[in-house]
Amino acid sequence: MPSKNLTCKIDQRSIDKYVKEQRLIGDRLTLSDETCGGLKLVINSKSCSWTYSYRKRGYLDGGKRHPQRTMKLGDPVSMSPAEARLAAETIKSQVRAGDDPALASRAQDRERRREEARKRTCARWLELYRTEQMQSGATKYYRDELRNVEFALHELSMVEGYPEEITARHIRELADMHQEHPATGRHRLGAMSRFLDFLLDEEVIAANPVASVSKRRKPKPPPPRENYFTPEQLLALWNAEGLKPTYQRYLRFMITSPLRAGEAANLTWDQVDRDRSEVRLSAEDTKNSEHFVMPLSSIATRVIWATEQVQSELVFPLSSVDNAQMSSWSYFNKCVRKASGVESFILHDLRRTFSTLMAEHTDVSESLIDSLLNHKQSATRGGVMRHYQKSQNLEKRRDVMAKWGKLLEAWVGSSRVADE
Repeated sequence: MPSKNLTCKIDQRSIDKYVKEQRLIGDRLTLSDETCGGLKLVINSKSCSWTYSYRKRGYLDGGKRHPQRTMKLGDPVSMSPAEARLAAETIKSQVRAGDDPALASRAQDRERRREEARKRTCARWLELYRTEQMQSGATKYYRDELRNVEFALHELSMVEGYPEEITARHIRELADMHQEHPATGRHRLGAMSRFLDFLLDEEVIAANPVASVSKRRKPKPPPPRENYFTPEQLLALWNAEGLKPTYQRYLRFMITSPLRAGEAANLTWDQVDRDRSEVRLSAEDTKNSEHFVMPLSSIATRVIWATEQVQSELVFPLSSVDNAQMSSWSYFNKCVRKASGVESFILHDLRRTFSTLMAEHTDVSESLIDSLLNHKQSATRGGVMRHYQKSQNLEKRRDVMAKWGKLLEAWVGSSRVADE
């Protein structure tokens, strides 16, 4: 903004005069007081404030003078010209005594903000974390992070406590209470550590207590799951009787296409291209935040359009509430186990089944199979390749899914593809 500098003896009359002038010209006006060096009145279109500029006496290392500092004293409404001069003279005396009032004032402001922050409960900071860091739960990852922090605070009875009250002892208790479920313990501890890092950045706490917990006390990674289904078990799952029609369609689709459970459950009709026989997921729809295209085999397309009742926006309306996200996954797995007789059924194992059986029954490369699982490319491509190899191999993926479809038709029987 352009600025106009004037020097005068500042009094109430000159203030009124130049406030009116500023409204006419629209530029900022800076009035320097004749009787008190360094004292200025800065007049803007929406505000007006007293400032005082000074330079600390002496020199810095290297012979340079100390930088000039400017302090805001107040505004003409709450501080008269005489009071502004008195405040400026007080600062002058502090500078002569060797102090640096601006730095002291900033330190007081920081301490005041810290004190205000300490008065906020963990629940209040979690809400700020939700909006400032977790984008209000915009993605599945953010929602899971928030859910784990909230559960951890409840388990520690610290929802209404203050962040500085969380100690290493609390973190050890959190780690110990999930010894029977190490995966849950690691999720809780990891999410809590990242929440505490946020509080550390906000200067609410002096250190992250998770860092003081020994490696021995932290939950160990759970053993990797190795279960996959045989062709005979796939046949039993495909022909599971007693399932709700929507459950059965969804289960069959998951057998034909190795999408993640949530990606398929939230699939909408506008994400399915019937002409090109493919599913298109945007970066916001996938776990790894990358755009993904899943080609569909002929058996998969017949499963999707096995019913003409497409009243819902979702391809698989699994929830009892219209267009709501599926949340009863334990119930779904229980229903499938009972209907199919496959007691070891876990939905995610279908992705491992696809990968394993394709490697055993075809000559398709493992890297191409893995690409259809939509893992983060940087995690499966090593070295320089992860930075330069960005190909999608879409046509090759179509061939892979076509081969998978033929295997399934041989195992489950093409006559039982559509719901009867």
